[in-house]
Amino acid sequence: MTQSSLIGSILERKTTAKPSAPTQTTSKTGFPAVQHRSQSAFARSLRDGQKPAAQRLREAPVVQSASSTKPPVAQSTLSSVGNKDDWRVQMEEENRRRVEGMTEEEREQERAEILEKFGSNVAETLQRAREVREGKRRETESPSQEVGVSPSPSSSPPSQSRIGERTRSYTNLFTPSPPTSAHSSRPPSRSERKIRFADVTADDVHVYESAPPSPRKRAIALPAPSDSDGPTVSMGQWRSRNAITPMTPLRSTTDVSDDLVGEQKGTKVRDLEEGTPEDIRQRFFPAASASNSSLAWLQDKSEQDTELEAEPSVRFDLTGTPIPSQLSSKLPTHLGLHHHAEGSHAGYTLEDIFLLSRSTVPAQRASMIGVLAKIAHKLARTSVDSKKGIPELAGQELTLRKRLLATGVEAMAERGSVGARAVELLWECTTSWDDGVQLLDNVELRDLDLGTSPSSSEGALSSLPLDYMLPQIATTFGTADLPPESMVQLLEVLHRVAQHSNGNAASIVSTKGLIANTFQTFLLTPIPPVAGSALPKPFALTFLRTLALSSRENAVALVDPADSLLRFIINLPSASPFPPSLAASLLTETLRLYAALGSYGLYSHIATTAQEHLIQLNRYVVSSACQSNDLRCAWLQLLEAWTICAQDPHRTTPSHGILWSQVCGWGWAEDIIALRSHLTRWSEDIWAHLWNAGSAYLEGARVNGTKGGEEERSAILSAVKDAFSDGVEKRVVDHAIRGARDALSHLSAGLRQAILPGDIPTLQRLGRHANSLAAAIRFFLSCTSHSPSDSIPDPPFFLPFADLSALCATMTNHPLWTCLYTPESVSFTHTLYRPFSTLLAWYLQLSRRMPGNPPDLWMAQALAILCRLFPGEEEFVQRAIGNITETVTADFLQARDWSTPKEVWDQGGMSIVSPFLVHSVRPKAGFDVGPTCITPRSISTATTHRLPPLSALSPNERRDYPLPLTKDWLFCPLDHLLRSGESEVFRSLPDSWDGSEVDVVRATVLLARVSQEVLQFYNLPRFLMSREEVAFGCMKVFMLEHGQQQSTSQEEVFRDTIVERFMTDLLAPFSASASENTLRTPPPSIHSSDSIDVVAKRLLGSAVPFYQWYTDFVGLYDSISFAHPLFARLLLPPLSMRYPMDYRKYLWADYNHVIRTIHVTPEGVITGSIAEYLWPVETDADVIGAYLRALVKSPLDGFVRLIAVHHIACRIWTDLGADGEDKAAKLLQAVVAQGAHDVVRDIVLYRQNRQGNILLPPACFEQQGDWKVARLEFAEKSDGGVGERLKGLLQSE
Repeated sequence: MTQSSLIGSILERKTTAKPSAPTQTTSKTGFPAVQHRSQSAFARSLRDGQKPAAQRLREAPVVQSASSTKPPVAQSTLSSVGNKDDWRVQMEEENRRRVEGMTEEEREQERAEILEKFGSNVAETLQRAREVREGKRRETESPSQEVGVSPSPSSSPPSQSRIGERTRSYTNLFTPSPPTSAHSSRPPSRSERKIRFADVTADDVHVYESAPPSPRKRAIALPAPSDSDGPTVSMGQWRSRNAITPMTPLRSTTDVSDDLVGEQKGTKVRDLEEGTPEDIRQRFFPAASASNSSLAWLQDKSEQDTELEAEPSVRFDLTGTPIPSQLSSKLPTHLGLHHHAEGSHAGYTLEDIFLLSRSTVPAQRASMIGVLAKIAHKLARTSVDSKKGIPELAGQELTLRKRLLATGVEAMAERGSVGARAVELLWECTTSWDDGVQLLDNVELRDLDLGTSPSSSEGALSSLPLDYMLPQIATTFGTADLPPESMVQLLEVLHRVAQHSNGNAASIVSTKGLIANTFQTFLLTPIPPVAGSALPKPFALTFLRTLALSSRENAVALVDPADSLLRFIINLPSASPFPPSLAASLLTETLRLYAALGSYGLYSHIATTAQEHLIQLNRYVVSSACQSNDLRCAWLQLLEAWTICAQDPHRTTPSHGILWSQVCGWGWAEDIIALRSHLTRWSEDIWAHLWNAGSAYLEGARVNGTKGGEEERSAILSAVKDAFSDGVEKRVVDHAIRGARDALSHLSAGLRQAILPGDIPTLQRLGRHANSLAAAIRFFLSCTSHSPSDSIPDPPFFLPFADLSALCATMTNHPLWTCLYTPESVSFTHTLYRPFSTLLAWYLQLSRRMPGNPPDLWMAQALAILCRLFPGEEEFVQRAIGNITETVTADFLQARDWSTPKEVWDQGGMSIVSPFLVHSVRPKAGFDVGPTCITPRSISTATTHRLPPLSALSPNERRDYPLPLTKDWLFCPLDHLLRSGESEVFRSLPDSWDGSEVDVVRATVLLARVSQEVLQFYNLPRFLMSREEVAFGCMKVFMLEHGQQQSTSQEEVFRDTIVERFMTDLLAPFSASASENTLRTPPPSIHSSDSIDVVAKRLLGSAVPFYQWYTDFVGLYDSISFAHPLFARLLLPPLSMRYPMDYRKYLWADYNHVIRTIHVTPEGVITGSIAEYLWPVETDADVIGAYLRALVKSPLDGFVRLIAVHHIACRIWTDLGADGEDKAAKLLQAVVAQGAHDVVRDIVLYRQNRQGNILLPPACFEQQGDWKVARLEFAEKSDGGVGERLKGLLQSE
């Protein structure tokens, strides 16, 4: 049987109405008028002239949203409501008859097809649609509704229009246009058109409250960069409320379908309110998830606002100011703060701004980059104080700074305002970010880049792509297509990048065309200046000096273009075509750059080439016409550098660039002395440079002059001797001493635990006074006629030695040194300490030559001051170490009743270790920092004149820089012995050196002991080696046998009687018997010094943990010690409770057989408090078990027995702090069942004090009290008859 379809074909309906004849309209030509479809309705209405003029509204129209505005219903439309459903009734009747004619099988088949095509809920959908349709029909047929009546203009208010639309009447909207007349078949010509203006009055202007713009769908971010894209910095991560997080696995289509089926089963369409978002989704988008971002438009406005308000992002206005959250949703849209995805809130989030900063519209991109620059300015203040700037972003400064820099670098190559704004952003993130560091040219600022996040491995400036950025800057400098202000900002950005590290400075110099374009754009401007041309920038010379100070290679690269700077020397400020202040600044910075080159022995030949102009400059500087103190300081600094180069012309590059005879012939010494007459006591900085320049001349005269420079010294002393007694020089020195003393007092009162930004001005003031006093001492020493090793019988002029000594003693012991390495301190503080280091170094030389100073006093001063010197003073430290080893002799020790074996001196005494000590402070290749006062040696060896960052000088790390010395530096010969295979000192030992390993160890330990005694005698406890440092130093002696193959035990160094004696004496002050305080509990502050694992990092570095060293140490003891008592004592310090459990577990559990060989009494333990081994009580079950096994199986005695008994007893008895009766009872049962009588007795009767003094055996087993009753009650509760067995011990006598 042919199967018929349930839905029939569409047939043409037969009509009963008769067609009417068309009405013919004729024109003058007899043809129908042409209808031009190209004409708009507006043009046709003008042509026909039939559109009535709309009446002007006199009231403000009501603004409605598009979703709530419904068009009015016209009469012609509503009149057909009753007839439009006729076809539906007819089709329903036809379908009903068709279904009745089907069999049951046909109906089931059709029903299955419909369900397959339209889903299982199609019947419910059709039923609900029918109910809605019938409801509308009933409403239409209701007699209360007037159908077909159009509102009257007189009885109804004017129509409500939307903003931007013309106001039309109902008739205009729904009345069809009349036919076009014959006479208007063509559009009107331009000549017929007339412009008409509305008669606008003040009442026609209406102001509306702004409505938030409609939300837009967020744009999807670009794919993540691949490895082939090179180094990239993330500018943000796209976040969506509906985005799937990386940790959420994607669901399969089957899972989604199952969810939908379950959703349909749980909530039916008929149960949902019609028109709700969920109703629309299930009705028309059944396959879409409720969280699909494409259906966000279905959400109610209140739901969207709730989600937006939940976002914690800070919003900014166009000035970079945060907008309060309560104000963000109330600001109007005309402020331009809603042009983003979340349109209901005013202001831009950082993600919005970063996104718009990559806009293809230049004006928008420039505006947003400008906003980022303003945000960066405020964020920099937040990095200093979290309560300032933008507190909401506190803690995110480093991450945001990286993103801001990446945005600026990306846009800096653009032309116009975009490039200028990008440079401004870079400037805010570099130069302006770190305020106050622009003039720091003698230190690398890498640590400053990390901000408040020192744990970060990479700072903001370290993330800059210099390989892309530097060529762009070179091109910009070459084309100069940015505004002058932006060009200067870009130069300052480049300077800050150079300050960051020596590596950055080297990259700048090696960039093609960058240095040449810098000279051409900022320095080699037309002379005389022409209209519209830029003036030279002195800061460009500052930038070049920073590059020169960063490395010798950079200085060599700047030698050739330095000739062009002579233009600023030829024309003195009084005759310069530039303004006088600018000319003086250019001349000052040029001289400073030449002095920087001279500190490497470079470019000194220019003194000969331009001698006529330099002589003219000398006359100008020493005359009253020169009013610039900075110019005079720079001139004196340059004379000092060139004079040092002339002392040994073989060390200059090229050699013999300047000769000593030329220095004398040019009369530089006379010019220096002549300048004194123009200085006052307030010119302290100039006096310091003058004394240094004079000292350089006298030091050179001692080497190159006749009779050791006697004539030159006499000439200078005749001019200055009286002034130091009662003149300007004396007042300058006295003022410097008073100022330094006041500054130190101020720092003592204000210092807490760190050097804060508020302490910087005081440190700078103290540094100026220290520089002046160091220069005065240097000048004093250069005026003496004797060699540096001899004492001074008659001082050349007066200096207040007592005041200087007291000041240097206060400075050496000041707590500011302990604050230097705290994380809260300013990261570049050490460069402000460098003048203190220089003053102490010169004072130590003066103290050695002062008559009446005993050698041991000078030695104590040297041991203290050497720990305060920074990189650059290695040459002086090496001389001081040589003097120390020369001081310690047999006679020196015998005069102080310190007996030493004769064998030590027969083998050479301290000369055995002197090469090791001197070599230990020799800088490594590539890390040779030039000194503050350059020397003939330093001009040929220095690789940089900038200090490394403070993190590179950490005292508890294995460093590339030997200075500053740690307090245990005297043990460094043992380090060379431990690393004899890689140490270079053995290749550079003198031919006369003949010592053995035992000789080196003897001399090292003896020198360490003598240093401790000297420092203790002169009350310098800050510089005494700590307990941990001495203990680790002695451990090195034993570890010399690690990995060695000895034929007999007599060859082992630690078995040498002299070595053993010296180590025992060295450890004696750190034993428990040395002080009664070791028995106090709780102990006093004994952890002020570093722990032994921290001290070990100085040798092992961060790669090798101390635990590995300790395991080797225990293994070595087990294999070769034969229960050596001192070896056993050194096993115990890491077993205290201040160290991790691993050390105790390793010795007590893994090497438990070693415990019985340790026979150390409590008095012999190396500790500051016995209590640190006892409290807190051990909690690790494995260690407690190891204690019990050692007591049960091994005959323990001494201190190790006390440790085991204490911790087991404290885990059993509640009066000792035990908690948990079950575990305590089981432990007690194990002790009673397995332990011998003496073990059980000690654990049961053990008693200890938590307050007061520690009870040592046998007192800790002999106490009486009510605690015994409680212990007995606890024992009786235990199983196994424990109470009966312990009753005899715990019953009171």
